[in-house]
Amino acid sequence: MKREDRHPYLAAGLTAFAVIAASLLLFFLLFHLGAVTRFLNTVGGILRPIFMGAVIAFLLLPVHRTILRFLMAITTDERKVDHRNLAFLNFVAIVFSLLLALFLFYLLLAMVLPQIYDSVVGLIQAIPKYMEVVQVWLQTFFEDNPDIQASVMSIYNSSAASLEQWLNSDILPNLESISTTLEWVREEVMPNLTGVVAGVSGMLVGFLVLVKDLLIALIVSAYLLVRKDIFAAQSKKIVYSIFPTGFADLIVAETRNAYKIMSGFINGKLLDSLIIGIICLVCCNLLKFPYPALIAAIVGVTNIIPFFGPFIGAIPCGLLIFLVNPLQAIYFAIFILALQQFDGNILGPKILGESTGLASFWVLFSIILFGGLFGFGGMVLGVPVFAMIYSVVSRLVSHGLRSRGLPVSTEDYMGKTGPLSS
Repeated sequence: MKREDRHPYLAAGLTAFAVIAASLLLFFLLFHLGAVTRFLNTVGGILRPIFMGAVIAFLLLPVHRTILRFLMAITTDERKVDHRNLAFLNFVAIVFSLLLALFLFYLLLAMVLPQIYDSVVGLIQAIPKYMEVVQVWLQTFFEDNPDIQASVMSIYNSSAASLEQWLNSDILPNLESISTTLEWVREEVMPNLTGVVAGVSGMLVGFLVLVKDLLIALIVSAYLLVRKDIFAAQSKKIVYSIFPTGFADLIVAETRNAYKIMSGFINGKLLDSLIIGIICLVCCNLLKFPYPALIAAIVGVTNIIPFFGPFIGAIPCGLLIFLVNPLQAIYFAIFILALQQFDGNILGPKILGESTGLASFWVLFSIILFGGLFGFGGMVLGVPVFAMIYSVVSRLVSHGLRSRGLPVSTEDYMGKTGPLSS
């Protein structure tokens, strides 16, 4: 048998092997899903600094490119010929990008944290006053509504009786003698205290691990920024080595479009939320709202979430203001409504532009879907991720229609569409 005649049999054998291997892999994943999930979680925990570094590098990439362009503009053409000078300029741009990010982060913390601390301390100190106000309000309410008072008092009496029975049956007998008291403390109290201490120590260890991961992430982000062009070229080599050239061109183009959508949305949304937080801080101080820094921080952070963010941030802030002054809570609701109208109709479109290209329904759909699947992170990243999926599907549909000689515009399919086979 000639070598050329063996090609069809070799291709069929490789295809059969690939199908069998894929079937076995699917069988293993279905029947060992728990172990696979635990393995992936373990790997994700180990690689968390890498992921964090990739996110930092992704956010710093526009800043790095801007600084690098500036350095290239002030460098003479003779120096640009030497590759070592270009590498040095790239390194300087990375250092300045990291320093700028750290400075902005420090400046933000230096401005916000002291005021948030004062607001939280003031809130804690005002809790007794709030309790007194609530007590007076409840007393007046029950005096005006005797039927509700009778129902509540019956529940209160039953709860008090249950508490008294618990004290008489569990607490007081254990305190009658030293031996029983020590035994009760050892068997009942100490396990609970151990759980509390373990929880506090776990939080402290988690904080230290987070700090360690952040330091590693900064180093990883610097390496990624240094070798970003090499990584991009290597990725293209892999794509062009696996897929046909035309399909590989499509993958590279869609990847660039995905980066444009993701970068434009995330960086624009961060800038938009920062501006909204600053505006909220200034206006809360001018309008004499209580806890202005805390309210501005909550409004600015939750504004990162599209569509639902303003409502998520306004509800707890409104409750805090309501405890101090119910009338100011109404003014705050009006202010938040006006602020979000300004953000949604003027500031947001000005900064974000058409970065996602999604209609309002698909924005709402993506937030609900990804937020339900992945929580807060899904609500933030759901819009750009769904925008990338939408873009890919739209391009594939347009390509299929063009290949069949059919119109691509949606308007051509509105209403009663005539036969298109001709």
